[in-house]
Amino acid sequence: MAVTLHCCWAASLCSQQPDASDSLPATINYLTQIKPLLAEKCYSCHGALKQESALRLETRDLMLTGGASGPALTPGNPAESLLLQRISTRDDDQMPPHGEGSPLKPDQIKLLRQWINEGCNTPAELVPVDPADHWAFQKLSFSKQQADPPGNPIDLLLSQKRTEAGIQTGPPASKRTLIRRLYLDLIGLPPTQTQIDDERAIQEIIDELLHSPQHGERWARHWMDVWRYSDWYGLGKQLRNSQKHLWHWRDWIINSLNKDKGYDQMIVEMLAGDESNPENLESIAGTGFLARNYYLFNRTTWLDSTIEHTSKAFLGLTMNCAKCHDHKYDPITQRDYYRLRAIFEPHQVRLDPLPEATDFEKSGLPRVFDDNINRVTYLHRRGDPQSPDKTQAISPGVPTILADFEHKIQPIDLPPSAHSPGTRPYVLKAHLAKVQAEIQDSEKSRIAAKTHRDELTRKAATKSLQNVEAFEFNDDFTTLDSSKWQLTGDGWKHRKGTLSQTKSTREPQTARLLINPPRDFDLRCNYTTTGGSTYKSVTIRFDQSDDSGYANYVYTSAHAPSPKVQAAYQRDKQAIYPNEGRKAFAVTVGQRHELRFAIRGTLVNIWIDGEYMLAYSYPNRRNGFISLSGFDATIDFDSIHITNLSKSTELKSANNKDATTVSEAEQAVKIADSHHKATIAHERMLAAMLHSVEADRLHKLPPAELQTFAETAGKRQAEWKLALLKHDATMNASNPKKLASINQKIEQTQELIAQLTEFPIRFTPIKGSLKALESPADKEEEYPATYSRISTGRRLAFAYWITSDENPLTARVAVNHVWMRHFGQPLVDSTFDFGLRSPEPIHKDLLDMLATEFIDSGWSFRHLHRLIVSSETYALSASTAAASPDNLTRDPNNQFLWKMNSRRMESQVIRDSLLFLAGELDPKVGGASIDPGPEVRRRSIYFKHSRDQKNSFLEMFDNADILQCYRRSESIVPQQALALSNSRLSIEMSNQIAKNLYKKTKTRTTSEFINATFALILTRPPSAPEKNACENYFAQMEKLEQVSSAAQIRARFVQAILNHNDFITIR
Repeated sequence: MAVTLHCCWAASLCSQQPDASDSLPATINYLTQIKPLLAEKCYSCHGALKQESALRLETRDLMLTGGASGPALTPGNPAESLLLQRISTRDDDQMPPHGEGSPLKPDQIKLLRQWINEGCNTPAELVPVDPADHWAFQKLSFSKQQADPPGNPIDLLLSQKRTEAGIQTGPPASKRTLIRRLYLDLIGLPPTQTQIDDERAIQEIIDELLHSPQHGERWARHWMDVWRYSDWYGLGKQLRNSQKHLWHWRDWIINSLNKDKGYDQMIVEMLAGDESNPENLESIAGTGFLARNYYLFNRTTWLDSTIEHTSKAFLGLTMNCAKCHDHKYDPITQRDYYRLRAIFEPHQVRLDPLPEATDFEKSGLPRVFDDNINRVTYLHRRGDPQSPDKTQAISPGVPTILADFEHKIQPIDLPPSAHSPGTRPYVLKAHLAKVQAEIQDSEKSRIAAKTHRDELTRKAATKSLQNVEAFEFNDDFTTLDSSKWQLTGDGWKHRKGTLSQTKSTREPQTARLLINPPRDFDLRCNYTTTGGSTYKSVTIRFDQSDDSGYANYVYTSAHAPSPKVQAAYQRDKQAIYPNEGRKAFAVTVGQRHELRFAIRGTLVNIWIDGEYMLAYSYPNRRNGFISLSGFDATIDFDSIHITNLSKSTELKSANNKDATTVSEAEQAVKIADSHHKATIAHERMLAAMLHSVEADRLHKLPPAELQTFAETAGKRQAEWKLALLKHDATMNASNPKKLASINQKIEQTQELIAQLTEFPIRFTPIKGSLKALESPADKEEEYPATYSRISTGRRLAFAYWITSDENPLTARVAVNHVWMRHFGQPLVDSTFDFGLRSPEPIHKDLLDMLATEFIDSGWSFRHLHRLIVSSETYALSASTAAASPDNLTRDPNNQFLWKMNSRRMESQVIRDSLLFLAGELDPKVGGASIDPGPEVRRRSIYFKHSRDQKNSFLEMFDNADILQCYRRSESIVPQQALALSNSRLSIEMSNQIAKNLYKKTKTRTTSEFINATFALILTRPPSAPEKNACENYFAQMEKLEQVSSAAQIRARFVQAILNHNDFITIR
């Protein structure tokens, strides 16, 4: 029977095995040549994690034992070895299977054949342990003693290990060095000279710093790295990534740390604040963690990011590696991945109003909520969202390896303020205040409209008494009267009743009227466009000059695909076609049309076939003649009729603002009246809604009375809709088709209102939030005003599972992040991967002790920080000058922490320290994100931070990557020195620091200034060589022929000290 080997081959390999040379070595080395090949190719399906066909290949004994089809190896007999058969064949039994990886190369097969031929020799091997026994998946092993020994437990554990390793603990740091370290670590700002000289006990200083508002700012930036904070970005105004006003989440992080909110509670609020406390805006603000992952164009990409970085940040697991197949290294199946996706499947993002801001352009709370309650999760074959396996739905759940303490998912009933944010009293009050202001404006508009109408009525009555000289010209072209018409061009033909242009051309072909019309006239012309090449335009010019360089005109064009009527003009023989003078109209070749326009002053109104088209105001007018012509057209002109424009004839205005006729003014009054009534109805509706909502929230009135309030609001809502429809009808009084449709809706609404007495209805809440678009094709206004009345509870159960005391990962991962940011090196090197690739750390007992302390303290970061920075280990000197030679030999990498690690400031600390030292730092805490300009004096944490908005100074010093930054990189490049020397920020702060120091020095000598500069910037005095070099600098600068001012010399000196390694280094 054929062996049932199934090596699951990765599609893309981290590394390729080197080709063996044609001349194979005399003896094959199993450990260096065979085992790595099998590990790379076969272990993911035939190893500790998975055993396809019950076969494991990690050791010789396991291969000899074989699987369902028998032994995989026959030592000394390659031909009988089923492993070699399967990797050598190219038929359907080939391993790896087709499509799951490339076959072994011939030279790799030769290696295996020779190894088998040699007898499959291997050294003694241990069977790999069960993945479930991996250290990080075990419960915290540290248990407190009944009577804890005196001293900090960190020091007790490390001291014992150092002794066992023959390593001596280094000397402590000086107090000034320790104080600087504490200030930069705990609040991200350097100490002042007064703080350096603080004689209080270090523990008092630590407690003061931990309770400082700046502590939350300092450590919020650390966690913003881990949790991938990013302000929104996209293209133009289109939001594509993250969410607007995400700074509310940043402030939530700061405030949570300053309040010492438990980390377990922080996680619950970040993953499910909307479910754990649906009416608490502070808790809901935490869900900005999830809102940050929003991506407009692809829901799967959005959820992939959510799953990947939730698991990395809180659990130290690379769940993303199981999207396309079972995890290659960790006991996480592909099904586990989609169980986790099912937890997040229903969630969506929206902006909620805040009591202080209901205008979403100014502010709003980005948060998540369960919207797609019934959406089903399917496993994607090979991770392809276009290939879901719809044979089975995936239920929400956690990785099976850690499912023993999984929390039961229970749906959550939401209060009205959560599922109907438009019912929140502060939202209704804000809308009410806005409408009340609109009522005042609409009343002013009514008065203004009536005043304007009355004025036009008075003027019209005055004009009607004035005599207007009569003028009339009429020609039906029965004959062609040469005393009236002058024809230019050879295309004109006259037949009885028709003057025809028979030549389609763009050359001048005009029929000039030799009778001058009055300045204000009304013209009607009947014509038929009979053909033409392209534009098929029929033009009537007036005010035309003899050289045709000046004219105003109206024309129609039958040009497909955009036939139109156009008011245009010509100045200095240049034709102008204004957009506001254009109106689309189906001018048809072969159909008779009547073009009419009336001109008074510069204002023209145009009609075609009796239908009003547009009004346009020409820039100016001159006296001139009228002419008929075509452009790319053949035309039959049937008649033309011109009369003077009566002063009583009303024309519509061109700007649609102020009425120019009495009838227009009367209509404007009706519109203003209907708008005012609709606004009043809007106010009554909102007031009734507010009354109903506030009564319901008091829980003091009987249900029947509350129902009455809600029904009253429902009636007011119907009355408002009716008032809006009546206003709409007034606005469309001149459009019969639209008016008929509106009147039908008015009748329906009136019938509804009449029935409300017998069949009352509750009001429909107004829209109070702004749901994020689910796709670029969606429109926000199409989304409903209310949301699901229940939330699935999936995210809350997941958050409780993460924060369970039984979860072996959460506290360890968090402690590791905190330790790394205090000591420069983590206890577990891979901060986001605690899986099987992460070996057991040398200080696992220390990690577990700290994690246990962390949990027992109520997940208090403040307690954890205090425990760490109060230790003697933290207070050690970073210098190796007094170190034992044995230490450097036995522990050159300081694994046993016999000294402190020196590390560089992060970019934000550098910039903030410059501002602080200059006395320019704005201490305000919180608020909207700020454009990252050099003139800003706020802390760097408040800068906008996104793909498109970055501060160039911060970027120079290894700023956080918005896509992933679990651990910042540290680089030393020349550009950093240039930034500290030549940037606007550095120059301005150096000048200010020098100015401040000079004012504070008592004797104002160079020596005192040097000492003061070192004390402020480096928190230490200069060494003798440093002092000598500094004094030489001042002496040389003062002797230069083109001497700089003394202030400039001091400023340049400050700049030089800011470039000192001891400034940018935390020792």
